[in-house]
Amino acid sequence: MIIITSLQQLKHILRIKVELLCNGVIIKEETLDRLKNEGHIFNFGRKGGAGPAGGRYFRFFNGSIANVPIYIDKQPNSNLVIEDIDGNNNVKLKVKEGSNVPPFPLQLIPVPDFYSLKNSEEIPFQKIALMHGNRTLATTINQRCRYWRSNQQCKFCALEFSLSTGATIEQKSGEQMVEVIRTAREENKDFAEHLTLTIGTTENPDKGMSEYLEVIRDIRKSYPSIPIHIQIEPMQDLSWYSKIHAVGANTIGIHLEILDPEKRKEICPGKYFISFTTYIEHWKKAIEFFGKNQVSTFILTGFDRPDKESDFREKLEEIVKIGVLPLITPVRYLTGVDYKIPNTSSQYFYDLIIHAAKLCEKYGLDPTKNQAGCIRCGGCSALTDAFKLIKTSF
Repeated sequence: MIIITSLQQLKHILRIKVELLCNGVIIKEETLDRLKNEGHIFNFGRKGGAGPAGGRYFRFFNGSIANVPIYIDKQPNSNLVIEDIDGNNNVKLKVKEGSNVPPFPLQLIPVPDFYSLKNSEEIPFQKIALMHGNRTLATTINQRCRYWRSNQQCKFCALEFSLSTGATIEQKSGEQMVEVIRTAREENKDFAEHLTLTIGTTENPDKGMSEYLEVIRDIRKSYPSIPIHIQIEPMQDLSWYSKIHAVGANTIGIHLEILDPEKRKEICPGKYFISFTTYIEHWKKAIEFFGKNQVSTFILTGFDRPDKESDFREKLEEIVKIGVLPLITPVRYLTGVDYKIPNTSSQYFYDLIIHAAKLCEKYGLDPTKNQAGCIRCGGCSALTDAFKLIKTSF
């Protein structure tokens, strides 16, 4: 019998999670047909939105979550094929011959039942908020972004496509969120353990902070202690950080997205005009109020240039040294986006996420202590998995 140590388990989980994040998993038409005949109508997950989507959530036996793009029949870079899903949602994976990805137990997280229910306004709960993983309830409280008005939206973003297809509603209120939280927890006590609230960049100078304030205040009346994460673009008035923290936000993401300034200008034409220096100022101010391990920034891979890798790592270290957790994730194609989305090499991503975890250790950050949101969920990045591996290795 081969006994797998805790360190070996973490290595296996990180390796297969990186493969899933970067290259997804394949499911064949014949498998879909067989599952359908057995009563399992496979759901491919949400298609639009602003962040990583277009897939399903899977869970490793240690609780780690992976948000995985799923391809029918073909995906040249994927080494994993779903062969079967049993009645308990356990997934049988086939690993392509010659792959360095080890076989490992994996479970598909089922679609929640409450999605099919409606709130008091007869709006399907699925259009108000969605489960990310098995504990995170997430929504975009305003599905509009001002950069879409001037064709300056980020080229990887599908924020308003999900609105135009009727998958969601334009604005969500605190009262609506309270209804979703209550209904979700009635189904499963672990659902809505913490919240992720996002927003498009609004036209007003506070860039949506006043909307956050109103929604969070309403949620706090019914759920005074539920951890809440918000995501923003740097606004003009830095005093908003104290206001939004005081009303009840626990963690915050201020997302730079792309570290290479030339690629950022190309990919994020609207947000490009906000300088890196401004981000530093806002990260530092946010840390003053939200505290250590509670401020993060999304960093997308795939757009970075190989000849600029040293610059990438230098800027990444600068961000971590400030005290910001780097939520590094491969950029992913979303339905409706016409920009050619690049692929991230799984080996490159593995090395990078280990490097990021070592930087967190070096500068005293710990992603496992984050209270709410994307870092705590961990479905779109492997930072927490890599950090646990680094800590176990010492």
